[in-house]
Amino acid sequence: MAFERVAGISDLPKHGGLRVEVGGREIGLWQVGGRVYAMENLCPHAGFPLHEGGLEGTFVVCAGHGWAFDLETGLAPGEVDEEPLCRWPVRVEGDDILIDPDLPL
Repeated sequence: MAFERVAGISDLPKHGGLRVEVGGREIGLWQVGGRVYAMENLCPHAGFPLHEGGLEGTFVVCAGHGWAFDLETGLAPGEVDEEPLCRWPVRVEGDDILIDPDLPL
């Protein structure tokens, strides 16, 4: 598969995330400091949707139990031995946000 449009920059909330579904996967999108991130949207703790959580820098904080995940690594702080949440490379072309769901990082 190739990169495909999943949303527009104008669709992203200023201080939160956006849920999109691509290739049967639920992916969250966030914009921090002008950069757009795409990461698995479900918290592994209890399946809460991460896009509903808050942002603290490049960390998204789960609204369910307060777990935080780094959008740059997919890891929770201090959990280097844990499996990171899946992330995808993002391209921004004009207002379009594009990801390739078959190219996880």
